[in-house]
Amino acid sequence: MKTIKLNPVINDEEANKLQGQFIDESLVKIEVNEDLCVLKEDGSLLAVLKKNVVPKDILEKARVPFRKACKQSNNRGIASGDMSQFYKVGDKIQGRTIAKIEGGRYTALLKNGKLSTTSYAMPVHSSVIGYSDRYPRIPYCRTTAYTQKYFKEYAECLPYIHCVNTFFSKHAPTKYHIQKQLAENTSPDFVIKDTAFTTVTVNKNFRTAGHKDKGDLKEGFGNLGVISRGQYNGCMTVLPKYGVGLNIRDGDIALFDVHEVHGNTAPKKISYYERISVVCYYREKMIYCGTKEYELNRAKTDTKKVALDEEIQKADEIKSKILQDS
Repeated sequence: MKTIKLNPVINDEEANKLQGQFIDESLVKIEVNEDLCVLKEDGSLLAVLKKNVVPKDILEKARVPFRKACKQSNNRGIASGDMSQFYKVGDKIQGRTIAKIEGGRYTALLKNGKLSTTSYAMPVHSSVIGYSDRYPRIPYCRTTAYTQKYFKEYAECLPYIHCVNTFFSKHAPTKYHIQKQLAENTSPDFVIKDTAFTTVTVNKNFRTAGHKDKGDLKEGFGNLGVISRGQYNGCMTVLPKYGVGLNIRDGDIALFDVHEVHGNTAPKKISYYERISVVCYYREKMIYCGTKEYELNRAKTDTKKVALDEEIQKADEIKSKILQDS
């Protein structure tokens, strides 16, 4: 595979200002349409794109269940775009009246005249399958709703996820080793079997605004595959700091540093099209998860803390040893 090394074309401050903004092709200096490894100026890995990785039979088997997973979501935050560019206070979204806008989220006005305690992002088709970690409002690890309700369809997605896992292990072996070791030290009840992943985000026809991924393992790496049909142009995945646009199409897989600002250019419809993007990762707080029985007990006892002191200490020791040995 051909390898190139790039210097930044804009600085971090300029790149960070693009968060919440929709990225256009003027920021793309190099459009990647072939197998390519891209290194940063210090020699570390920025991105790898390989065309036609996933066999056609696996693509076709996974297309429908992944599509079924793509429900409407109001929880993608700044990746959905800066709300203030499209709406103002008093506008309505899905029957809700906007009372306050903060970056990528809005707070609705309730019928009693009070502010809702829940904030929302712009609606997009995006869902999570596999497993979810603890966070303050739901402080227990759990199987996602789709995986529980549609386990047969989830199982049909697994060959595709395993293809992504194999690609990751081959093209970013150091990052893969760290992530796989952490997965192996995580409760198997909350890891996608035989992979370095706990979780998969599935998007349909979702043009992401500039953003950095959050909640995934910082020492790991982003894994993105596309399952598409119909005819369209655009929808490149752009890392604007380096001026790189990855043209990821049906059956392609890309690895890239998701902690750099990234987003998609606008899709240009030629005829009917569907673009499903599949993002596989390890959620960093999954290392705190106990067995299913333990997490169920946390839910029943209404435990509020995301992690107990002894869980944090144990996780830190595991992670420190893995990083030391890598």
